[in-house]
Amino acid sequence: MCASGPFHEIGFYPPKGSPRHPGLARTVHFLDDGKSIMAGFLDSKDLYSWTLLPWRENWHAKLSTRIGNTAWSAATRLLLVWNLVDGIDVYHIVERPVFVRKLRLNIGRMYVCQVDFGCQGLLATSGTDKGKVRIWNMNSAEQPTALTHGHGMLLHHTTIVLN
Repeated sequence: MCASGPFHEIGFYPPKGSPRHPGLARTVHFLDDGKSIMAGFLDSKDLYSWTLLPWRENWHAKLSTRIGNTAWSAATRLLLVWNLVDGIDVYHIVERPVFVRKLRLNIGRMYVCQVDFGCQGLLATSGTDKGKVRIWNMNSAEQPTALTHGHGMLLHHTTIVLN
């Protein structure tokens, strides 16, 4: 279902005429080869999935933590959630999100940092509010690598590039 021709709106949430959602739509990802989307709402802790054509809700989950940032791996069907409290929550999503584990971080300031996947979802990375880049092996949840940038400086953005 790739777009061709002029862009037009396929759907939106909440539907026209409905009350506004109480949360900020912080992250959005395509699922199922672009046939669906998933959106995470910051303070309300809501995670939704909708089918695009026809526009309809697939599922809704209320997470236990805030949704600061997310990364989606289609290869492993894992979702990383930067939770603004104690690290990154990992969910496996087939029909609905199921909590798998927490990648613990000592978050001192409530800044949103990026999370990302590499190597077909086998590695995960994040910035921190202490100027470090963290890289995890997703099979073991081990943190084999931590790179430091400055003294306690905020590091928002990370990307895994392997040759």
